[in-house]
Amino acid sequence: MQNVINLENTINTAELFSYFSPEVLCLLGIVINFFLFLFFKRKLNVKRVSDFITVGIFLLNSFILGCLYARNNALFDNYNINLFSDLIVFNNENIIYKIILNLFFVLFILCTYKITRKAKFKTPIINSNLLLLAPFATLLLQVQNPLLAFVLLDVCVYLIYKYASNMRIRREETYCPDFVIMSLMATVLFFAFYSVAYLIKDELQSAIINVCATMALLLKSGIFPIYNYTLNRQHKNNIAYSILLFSFLPFLGIVALSKFILNINLANEVYLITLLAFGALTVLTCAINAFKTKNLVKYLGNASYVYYGIIALSLFMSSDMKFCINSALTFAFCLLGVYSLLCVLKINLKPDKMNFSVLTGLFMRNGFFCVLFALSLLILLNVIPSLISVNNIQLLKGIYSFDKMGFYLSFVAVAANALILFNGLYAVKLCYTLPSTKPFVLTKRTMFNYIVLCSIILFLIIKGLL
Repeated sequence: MQNVINLENTINTAELFSYFSPEVLCLLGIVINFFLFLFFKRKLNVKRVSDFITVGIFLLNSFILGCLYARNNALFDNYNINLFSDLIVFNNENIIYKIILNLFFVLFILCTYKITRKAKFKTPIINSNLLLLAPFATLLLQVQNPLLAFVLLDVCVYLIYKYASNMRIRREETYCPDFVIMSLMATVLFFAFYSVAYLIKDELQSAIINVCATMALLLKSGIFPIYNYTLNRQHKNNIAYSILLFSFLPFLGIVALSKFILNINLANEVYLITLLAFGALTVLTCAINAFKTKNLVKYLGNASYVYYGIIALSLFMSSDMKFCINSALTFAFCLLGVYSLLCVLKINLKPDKMNFSVLTGLFMRNGFFCVLFALSLLILLNVIPSLISVNNIQLLKGIYSFDKMGFYLSFVAVAANALILFNGLYAVKLCYTLPSTKPFVLTKRTMFNYIVLCSIILFLIIKGLL
């Protein structure tokens, strides 16, 4: 059986199309959405039609990729395709990641279906951003070159910002101009440091430059000690934006970081100690921010940075790259489930700010919803045994067993988890606290959100217990 195929030597048009058919379908969906926006936005229920087409394309992509995965398993052992001088690698593992990311976007659209209703006339443009974001995100998982990985991450960041800017209802609204400024600064710094690293011959100077380039990459993805202050500027206006910003973007940053680490020398002690100290500072800073804040969206954002920061620490210690990426992807899905319930609260209560106080008396408003919210939050906080808690324990064990610094870094990670847990348990307590006045009943129940959350909770618990 043929294990490795190099498409540069044996180009098969039908084979190439089968691998790039999801990207072709996404481009077709973008064309259809633009056609709907230009000619039918006043004649049809354009939001419903656009959402239906977009979800259908993502589901069809998942089906095509699933068939491709089954075919490759039947024909090849250790299946691998190298394209463009090993720049992009296709294998069954990457196909699985592409299927999961397509399903992530399906769940994302279902969760935010009613949140985006106020901008329904712009729904085709919003969905076009998602259809364009998906191919770049999946391509990021397949590339091997660190420079190309950063370019793809840069494009994804821009598309996430465009998604938020298209969600504007009033012209005077702006979404995180600081986010764009910091992102551009991170791009300039990364390319500057990455270029200088090739010119320097001295090993110590090269290590320092690589440290700076790695920090610029982390700044790009938001896993940075001071970055969350600029990212949380518009948290009260756009929950859908927060899902992409705090859940999906750090995951892409972890993927890009894994590609970058594979191409640099981690044996240099100066490089490693500096990065580990920087990662510990990031985890501790975000944990303190999560402990202090009284805003739900801001709390979840900082909690996600703590978890992704711990994964970054594991990557610096040369841990299993595949396990780290899988842990980041699992956490992104869990966070999506929690945010789906925040969407329900936003639709029903319409608060100016999503503070912890909106949870007061939640059990009296809707007992089923309250149980789901508490369950998902406790899973996120590693209280209930699940795949999240199993992965977190494995990450902490890997950090603890690393050289002499492992004990101190694991202590920082455990302390950060404890700080997050404190505010999370306070949120659960508020759900079962009797309000002083008659509570407002949650009447606008979104079945899509419940279906998404229940499926995520069942998967995480069952997978974690097996």
